[in-house]
Amino acid sequence: MDDAIALSAMAFIEEALEPLYVAHRAQLPSDPVYGWEGEPSGSAESFCTRCGSTAALEIHSRKTPRIDPMAHRRSIPYIFAFLSALCALTHTQATSSITSDAPTNLSLALWSPQPDINEAAIEGFFASSGHTNNWAVLVCTSRFWFNYRHIANTLSIYHTVKRLGIPDSNIILMLSDDVACNPRNHFPATIYNNAGRFIDLYGRNVEVDYRGYEVTVENFIRLLTGRHDPDVPRSKRLLTDDRSNVLVYMTGHGGDEFLKFQDAEEIGSHDIADAFAQMYEKNRYHEIFFMIDTCQAASMYKRIYSPNILAAASAEVGQNSYSHHVDPDIGVAVIDRFTYYNLETLEKLKGEDKSTLQQLFSTYNTQAIASTPGIRTDLYPRRPENALVTDFFGGVQNVQLTTAGYKLKSGNLQSQTLTKQHHPSKSGSAKRKSMVPPSRNNALQVHSERGAVSLPFVLGLMGFMAGVWFLSRVI
Repeated sequence: MDDAIALSAMAFIEEALEPLYVAHRAQLPSDPVYGWEGEPSGSAESFCTRCGSTAALEIHSRKTPRIDPMAHRRSIPYIFAFLSALCALTHTQATSSITSDAPTNLSLALWSPQPDINEAAIEGFFASSGHTNNWAVLVCTSRFWFNYRHIANTLSIYHTVKRLGIPDSNIILMLSDDVACNPRNHFPATIYNNAGRFIDLYGRNVEVDYRGYEVTVENFIRLLTGRHDPDVPRSKRLLTDDRSNVLVYMTGHGGDEFLKFQDAEEIGSHDIADAFAQMYEKNRYHEIFFMIDTCQAASMYKRIYSPNILAAASAEVGQNSYSHHVDPDIGVAVIDRFTYYNLETLEKLKGEDKSTLQQLFSTYNTQAIASTPGIRTDLYPRRPENALVTDFFGGVQNVQLTTAGYKLKSGNLQSQTLTKQHHPSKSGSAKRKSMVPPSRNNALQVHSERGAVSLPFVLGLMGFMAGVWFLSRVI
């Protein structure tokens, strides 16, 4: 029997017995039906303490044998003590499997009487981050053909977070969208981030939420703060909550504490700081990773003062951000150095990867990037070495993995028949057996100590039911 069911049933037994025991203890001093401390008077004022009826008093009195009435009620504490002992025994055996070396079962640990086990299991299940969903806000603030690399930067991060598990519904992409079909594009309707042109960033299921002249400072701040007009569709809203980890990536042309939006307007470092502050006050994020690739990018996070925000920038104040290489056929630079070297690490990751942000930061080479990347961690209490890269670049999988499972009976006739039908040769059977992942082989193993929980639980449950039936008949 499953340990979690056993523990929940035991908790129910203890809660059910306690008020019953207390109620009977309260009735011990006197009871006119049984006649101790004086015989029932038989007057109209007499009534049955069990059903409250005067007519039933004589019937109940006749059914009750004239024996020591306290004998039945004196047995109640012993029944209670016996069942409690069985429950305590089952508690001990069940919780021993929690503290063993076997992987923790969350459903079992939630019923554990030990608080430290509860906290450890819950923290282990939700990991150290504590977030339940991930969002990405990717903003290219440039337009025109000669800013081809900025659009490629944004689309490269877009494909990375999408590959690592963040769905399009949780990605807000702001793009000028005037490069792919530009007359000067030698490869129409395509965008590449490498001179080898291995991946077309534009032709594979790209969903642009804000395009062209919709990419404005006002729309960006409204997106972060949630202050939209009523006619703005849900696909253009950042529907985050206090359990959302948000990646905010921005790229374009900037300077000391400003970033240009399409050569028409600017957003300042104070604007971004105030927008993040409003998000914090409205419980619109759990943690934010702010990454920006522009000249003097570190100046853009100087004014941020809200908690749980980690920031990374391509260049310190007074330094420029440079492009990586040019595609001769396209005629312009196709990607910036900071984004390029971030992608070198990010493209090697998978959704379940355990690489930390500190490991990502340690790959930054000032000579290769041609500038000094800036990193701000004073607002981030969890520290980069404790934060996974996938906490911001990957999706959240709400699945609990465990190596404990149910043992399959090898002697099952039907299983043997199916094995003979589908695996006629030993070599084919061995080949298929080798294809089974090791984790699944481990999942077929079951702990033998679980069987020990069933016997005391069944005995306790049977004793409880018998005690309730006995009390209902004689009292």
